[in-house]
Amino acid sequence: MALLKLNDFFQPDNLQAALTILADSGGQLRPLAGGTDLVPAVRQGELRIKGFLDLSQLEELKGIKDDGREIHLGSLTTFSQLEFSPLIQKQVPLLAEAAASVGSPQIRNQGTVGGNIANASPAADTVTALVALEAQARLVASRVARTAPISDLLCDVGKTTIQPVELIQEVVFTAPPPGSKSGFIKLGRRKALAIARMNMAVIITLEDGIITRARVALGAVGPNPSRNLTLEGVLEGQRPSSSLLENFVSEAEREVARMLGSRPSAPYKREAVKGIARDLLTRLFFGNGQVVT
Repeated sequence: MALLKLNDFFQPDNLQAALTILADSGGQLRPLAGGTDLVPAVRQGELRIKGFLDLSQLEELKGIKDDGREIHLGSLTTFSQLEFSPLIQKQVPLLAEAAASVGSPQIRNQGTVGGNIANASPAADTVTALVALEAQARLVASRVARTAPISDLLCDVGKTTIQPVELIQEVVFTAPPPGSKSGFIKLGRRKALAIARMNMAVIITLEDGIITRARVALGAVGPNPSRNLTLEGVLEGQRPSSSLLENFVSEAEREVARMLGSRPSAPYKREAVKGIARDLLTRLFFGNGQVVT
């Protein structure tokens, strides 16, 4: 078990102080949000760092709001807050569904959206939903700030382009347009507490019964969750139907086979994606899926 010295733990009470400490640390401090992945990694000796920068007191990183143009999620927003937010449930139901699928109630109460992004797991549930939403992250350092698509921050398993002196301040995205339906589905090893073996997020926008816009993201079939333009193209310009559903399922199987190649998990996931794709599109096409108005 890795032990940390007392002076390796900092708990600033404002964002600027946090950024100054981070800048002065020489990249040796790791920001600590929920800690549901980070703390176990340190305890098990998988990650060696000088210490933690505890972000829990930073009000600038908290809150869910709609400014009339975009929805803003503070990076310390927990999965439980996403799951039960009336705003998210109404405007972005797939994100509420993704948050509700994460781990146990204890993990959902503690884990944060910013931590989920920074951890860069191939199977991160809320990240798959955010990629489908084309969400962007606002990153801040002591003297500069930048905004980048979340998909651009993810560069491999457990790796991001976030610099050691940067913090994720918030996640920003536009809610799906009126007439949209969205959903998230996850396949895990067990019903409870499962890390996703595969997940999928889909957003479709209908006008006069035609799908004019589609966004499809897959998780746990590559180094990081990503949009799949081929599957989006299958849906766009089409009218929801049983035949379209089956075409999508078949194409999803081909795409997973292409993405996984000869990996040992490929045969299982080729079959598994057919089930989750069929279940999710059945709900969106023919169920009582929530429609953004």
